[in-house]
Amino acid sequence: MALFVFDIDADGRAQAGALDQEAARGHWRWVHFDLAAPGTVARVGQLVSEEAAEVLVQPETRPRYLGLGESLILILRGANFNPGQQADDMVSLRLWAGRDLVVTLRHRPIFAVRELQADLEAGHCLPGGPGELVAELTERLVDRIEQVSLKLDDQVDALEEAILDPDCPPDVLAPLPELRRASIRLLRYLRPQSETLRRLEARPPDGLALPHDEIRESANRAQRALEELDAVHQRLGALADHQYAQKADQLSRNGYGLSVVAAIFLPLGFVTGLFGMNVGGLPFTDTAWGFAIVCFGMAGSVILVLLALRLLRLI
Repeated sequence: MALFVFDIDADGRAQAGALDQEAARGHWRWVHFDLAAPGTVARVGQLVSEEAAEVLVQPETRPRYLGLGESLILILRGANFNPGQQADDMVSLRLWAGRDLVVTLRHRPIFAVRELQADLEAGHCLPGGPGELVAELTERLVDRIEQVSLKLDDQVDALEEAILDPDCPPDVLAPLPELRRASIRLLRYLRPQSETLRRLEARPPDGLALPHDEIRESANRAQRALEELDAVHQRLGALADHQYAQKADQLSRNGYGLSVVAAIFLPLGFVTGLFGMNVGGLPFTDTAWGFAIVCFGMAGSVILVLLALRLLRLI
């Protein structure tokens, strides 16, 4: 099922088209499909070659670029701004472009495509032909990835500042695991996507005019976003190390305190165990002061243990 069809003239002005009709003379066409709709796979197979259709409709994709002489296949990922979904759960855009036709496909709504659709309906022009559309979609996808990257960077900045505050709450690093997962999910696709755009810039198809400067700028921005996310991921790792060190230090202090308590009560346990034996010959059993003497002796042993720990600088 085609979500929309645009027929675009040489000046870049778009008008709604019909998939079952030919584009007007002097126009090129952009068709956008929903992959989940019935009949989409067959319809795409009628518009592009069998080889291209097989690549475009694969259930799982990663960023890649294929130059096919006078056409290209470009599979990219974009940030997910759909309601109720995570931005790092990236959406896939599959694109085939030839001299007079561009076919795009998606599983989930892509805001970059929606925005461009709205602009074309409002009179925005794409004077550069199909190559201009490829560059425009690429730029808008990279824009949103940069937004997500900057938001993650700001969140990490806030965490780094928070842990320097001596009055920070103990759960200040609670968002850390989710932020680390987000950075990992983004890096999974941004690394190959940056390389994909570099390959598109370096080896564009012979028969399709692409705006080289715009593609190069998108490739540079994608690389910059990748580097920023790499830095964010490393900073999150440092924060995780800090959190682990804090917990280890707390456990060490707790264990040390328990060891000191055990050292204090060790002689007391020995004395009480000794005097608790039910055998003859125990001292102080025939005097009224026996209990007091034992208590003073245990108190003295506690004092001696504390002095010994103090002299050894253990407390």
